[in-house]
Amino acid sequence: MKQKFFRLLADLRFAIFILLLISFCSIIGTIIEQDQPIEIYKNNYPLTKPIFGFLSWDQILFFGFDHIYKTWWFLFLIFLFGCSLTICSFLQQLPSVNIARRCQFFRTPNPFYKLKISTILNNFLFFFFFFF
Repeated sequence: MKQKFFRLLADLRFAIFILLLISFCSIIGTIIEQDQPIEIYKNNYPLTKPIFGFLSWDQILFFGFDHIYKTWWFLFLIFLFGCSLTICSFLQQLPSVNIARRCQFFRTPNPFYKLKISTILNNFLFFFFFFF
Protein backbone atom coordinates (compact mmCIF):
# COMPACT_ATOMS: atom_id res chain seq x y z
CA MET A 1 0.00 0.00 0.00
CA LYS A 2 2.78 2.42 0.94
CA GLN A 3 4.77 1.56 -2.14
CA LYS A 4 1.76 2.16 -4.43
CA PHE A 5 1.23 5.54 -2.79
CA PHE A 6 4.88 6.53 -3.28
CA ARG A 7 4.82 5.30 -6.87
CA LEU A 8 1.73 7.43 -7.50
CA LEU A 9 3.45 10.47 -6.01
CA ALA A 10 6.62 9.73 -7.98
CA ASP A 11 4.74 9.55 -11.27
CA LEU A 12 5.51 12.52 -13.48
CA ARG A 13 1.99 12.45 -14.97
CA PHE A 14 0.59 12.95 -11.47
CA ALA A 15 2.89 15.93 -10.91
CA ILE A 16 1.80 17.44 -14.23
CA PHE A 17 -1.85 16.93 -13.27
CA ILE A 18 -1.29 18.69 -9.94
CA LEU A 19 0.53 21.50 -11.75
CA LEU A 20 -2.43 21.91 -14.10
CA LEU A 21 -4.79 22.07 -11.10
CA ILE A 22 -2.60 24.75 -9.51
CA SER A 23 -2.54 26.75 -12.73
CA PHE A 24 -6.33 26.46 -13.13
CA CYS A 25 -6.84 27.69 -9.57
CA SER A 26 -4.38 30.51 -10.20
CA ILE A 27 -6.39 31.55 -13.24
CA ILE A 28 -9.52 31.66 -11.10
CA GLY A 29 -7.65 33.70 -8.50
CA THR A 30 -6.51 36.11 -11.21
CA ILE A 31 -10.00 36.62 -12.64
CA ILE A 32 -11.84 37.02 -9.32
CA GLU A 33 -10.78 39.95 -7.17
CA GLN A 34 -8.90 38.88 -4.07
CA ASP A 35 -9.37 40.04 -0.46
CA GLN A 36 -12.25 42.43 -1.16
CA PRO A 37 -15.23 43.17 1.10
CA ILE A 38 -18.30 40.96 0.73
CA GLU A 39 -20.33 43.83 -0.74
CA ILE A 40 -18.11 43.92 -3.84
CA TYR A 41 -18.74 40.22 -4.46
CA LYS A 42 -22.48 40.70 -3.91
CA ASN A 43 -22.54 43.52 -6.46
CA ASN A 44 -20.30 41.88 -9.09
CA TYR A 45 -21.52 38.28 -8.73
CA PRO A 46 -25.26 38.43 -7.90
CA LEU A 47 -27.38 35.40 -7.01
CA THR A 48 -30.06 36.25 -9.57
CA LYS A 49 -27.77 36.32 -12.62
CA PRO A 50 -24.66 34.21 -11.92
CA ILE A 51 -21.51 34.63 -14.03
CA PHE A 52 -21.07 31.75 -16.53
CA GLY A 53 -24.43 30.47 -15.34
CA PHE A 54 -23.15 29.07 -12.04
CA LEU A 55 -20.71 31.47 -10.32
CA SER A 56 -22.34 33.67 -7.69
CA TRP A 57 -21.02 35.44 -4.62
CA ASP A 58 -22.09 32.73 -2.16
CA GLN A 59 -20.14 30.07 -4.07
CA ILE A 60 -17.12 32.35 -4.28
CA LEU A 61 -17.15 32.76 -0.52
CA PHE A 62 -17.92 29.07 0.15
CA PHE A 63 -15.02 27.74 -1.95
CA GLY A 64 -12.66 30.52 -0.86
CA PHE A 65 -12.19 32.03 -4.31
CA ASP A 66 -12.10 35.46 -2.66
CA HIS A 67 -8.76 34.54 -1.05
CA ILE A 68 -7.73 31.51 -3.11
CA TYR A 69 -3.98 31.82 -2.51
CA LYS A 70 -4.52 31.50 1.27
CA THR A 71 -7.00 28.61 1.29
CA TRP A 72 -5.99 25.32 2.83
CA TRP A 73 -6.71 23.31 -0.32
CA PHE A 74 -4.58 25.57 -2.58
CA LEU A 75 -1.67 25.36 -0.15
CA PHE A 76 -2.20 21.59 0.04
CA LEU A 77 -1.98 21.37 -3.77
CA ILE A 78 1.33 23.25 -3.70
CA PHE A 79 2.61 21.01 -0.89
CA LEU A 80 1.50 17.90 -2.79
CA PHE A 81 3.25 19.14 -5.92
CA GLY A 82 6.47 19.74 -3.98
CA CYS A 83 6.27 16.27 -2.39
CA SER A 84 5.61 14.70 -5.77
CA LEU A 85 8.65 16.32 -7.35
CA THR A 86 10.86 15.45 -4.39
CA ILE A 87 9.80 11.80 -4.33
CA CYS A 88 10.12 11.63 -8.13
CA SER A 89 13.68 12.89 -7.84
CA PHE A 90 14.62 10.33 -5.21
CA LEU A 91 12.85 7.31 -6.69
CA GLN A 92 13.44 7.87 -10.39
CA GLN A 93 16.29 10.29 -11.00
CA LEU A 94 18.85 9.11 -8.42
CA PRO A 95 18.88 5.51 -9.73
CA SER A 96 19.56 6.93 -13.20
CA VAL A 97 22.52 8.88 -11.82
CA ASN A 98 23.90 5.74 -10.19
CA ILE A 99 23.65 3.87 -13.49
CA ALA A 100 25.34 6.74 -15.35
CA ARG A 101 28.24 6.73 -12.88
CA ARG A 102 29.05 3.14 -13.79
CA CYS A 103 29.58 4.01 -17.46
CA GLN A 104 33.15 4.05 -18.69
CA PHE A 105 34.14 7.11 -20.67
CA PHE A 106 37.16 7.66 -22.87
CA ARG A 107 39.92 9.26 -20.84
CA THR A 108 42.27 10.05 -23.74
CA PRO A 109 41.49 11.12 -27.33
CA ASN A 110 43.15 8.02 -28.87
CA PRO A 111 40.03 5.75 -28.76
CA PHE A 112 38.07 8.41 -30.65
CA TYR A 113 40.33 8.07 -33.67
CA LYS A 114 39.32 4.40 -34.01
CA LEU A 115 35.69 5.35 -34.53
CA LYS A 116 34.35 5.73 -38.08
CA ILE A 117 32.79 9.08 -37.29
CA SER A 118 36.22 10.48 -36.47
CA THR A 119 37.19 10.81 -40.15
CA ILE A 120 33.83 12.36 -41.00
CA LEU A 121 34.26 14.98 -38.32
CA ASN A 122 37.81 15.77 -39.40
CA ASN A 123 36.67 16.24 -43.00
CA PHE A 124 33.75 18.37 -41.85
CA LEU A 125 36.03 20.62 -39.78
CA PHE A 126 38.33 21.03 -42.77
CA PHE A 127 35.31 21.91 -44.94
CA PHE A 128 33.97 24.30 -42.32
CA PHE A 129 37.24 26.22 -41.88
CA PHE A 130 38.03 26.24 -45.59
CA PHE A 131 34.80 27.89 -46.69
CA PHE A 132 34.05 30.11 -43.71
